[in-house]
Amino acid sequence: MESAASSTVRSGLRIILPLTLSALLGACVTVAPHTPKLNTAPAQTWFYLLDIEPALPASEVRVEALYVPSKPECPLRQVGTDVPLEPQGLNYRMTVYLDRFDDPLCGWRFNQLWVGLNEESGYATRFSVVPGGGDQTRWCRLNPQHGVCMLREQDVLDYKVPGTVHRVRLMQQ
Repeated sequence: MESAASSTVRSGLRIILPLTLSALLGACVTVAPHTPKLNTAPAQTWFYLLDIEPALPASEVRVEALYVPSKPECPLRQVGTDVPLEPQGLNYRMTVYLDRFDDPLCGWRFNQLWVGLNEESGYATRFSVVPGGGDQTRWCRLNPQHGVCMLREQDVLDYKVPGTVHRVRLMQQ
């Protein structure tokens, strides 16, 4: 007859052994991350003009273009690229490439623009716009701890945090 102690040890081994083997095998199998392939000659472009009043230097503004896959088998859900700002008077001109990636696995499509303000906060005062949505205006209050952007000027003025209010207009050209 088997003792209770040896029965417990054998039961524990039955649980531990498969878990250990599973962990070891999992550590051996690594999947290389998917990196979207950049299109070396993008041709489909949209142009935007960014107007900020009062004006902000380029170092205080960051714009990202976000792309989402059109194919469900893509291992990534989205990818973003910085959009360079080209000074044009007090405004900034931007070029967004709709065909930024040449990646048959994912079939990337341009999904939205993110506009971030205030370098001190890590560009946390931000908003997004979808492509083809026409000209967009946001009212943004810059505050390193709690910046905010809203559709209506009165809403951002009523928001009780300190900071300068900027009108931010994004115009598709």
